[in-house]
Amino acid sequence: MINKLLTLLRIPYPSLVKRWKSVIIPSLIVFLILFVLQPFGISMMGGYKFWVVLGYGVVSSLALSISTYLFPALFPRYHSEKNWTLGRELLGTLGACLLIAIGNCFYTAWVFGSFILSWKGFLISLAWVAVLAPFPIVFFLMWNRNLQLVRNLKEATEINYALAKRENTQKEKIRTRNEEQIGEGRAVEEEEEEEEEEEETPMQLVFSGGTKEMLEVDAHTLFYVEAEGNYIRVAYSSADKMQQKLVRATMKQAEEAVAACSFIVRCHRAFLVNIRTVVKVDGNSQGYRLRLEGCTEEVPVSRGYAKEIKTLIEGGAEG
Repeated sequence: MINKLLTLLRIPYPSLVKRWKSVIIPSLIVFLILFVLQPFGISMMGGYKFWVVLGYGVVSSLALSISTYLFPALFPRYHSEKNWTLGRELLGTLGACLLIAIGNCFYTAWVFGSFILSWKGFLISLAWVAVLAPFPIVFFLMWNRNLQLVRNLKEATEINYALAKRENTQKEKIRTRNEEQIGEGRAVEEEEEEEEEEEETPMQLVFSGGTKEMLEVDAHTLFYVEAEGNYIRVAYSSADKMQQKLVRATMKQAEEAVAACSFIVRCHRAFLVNIRTVVKVDGNSQGYRLRLEGCTEEVPVSRGYAKEIKTLIEGGAEG
């Protein structure tokens, strides 16, 4: 049970697209809820209640600004998009709620005067944050997820368009050359195969973790490499069939093995992929999923690597 929970907390989580909205929208929701519920004796403040409630919204904005802008600036490696997970997102959310509770405690003491700063006052503020926070948190998490999904679907469509354009261009070249040489009785398809054989000089990859166990694979037949604990799973094509083999090695050692192949790149913390085999891209809230020619499995692309993968695929498609 604990292992499953830890695994869940380690899954990649999409970082914020527009951070200012993560400050303004939750603060606006807090303002509206407080204006309706009017806790902390706000209901007895008469004509000043609007400005008092607005002050709570400002306090929330300041606390969220610290969490959204200041902390990432102070700790950039921790907040790196490539390293951002569900667990870190939840921890950051709890931290933001704590900052809001502290800010509300001081603000309430200042506004009401008689509300002396104490643990009791802080716990009351914390209790109200615990009651109100789920509304903006759930709303914003769903909003951010949907925003990421829309963006990734759009980018996936652009990549698929480039892939389709590449395929149509290749077919058009073959058709044109066949028409030009049909009188010579020479099939261009055979020439294409010969050219590909000349261009794709075998490049042997050796996957080994320093033990006697090793796997040697032609780089052009490799689909992907996946990390599985102390092992890596190597997926490749052999005799026109997909093959998989576990090798005791780390992802760092796998990266070193493919370092000479520019078309085999990291696309996820647990995956390396041969971008030349990509035939279709599907978008989701965390990034992309790649469909590879001749491969029965899809390969995930996390948000931190999505831009690089998109550029490489589109560049290869246009080339």
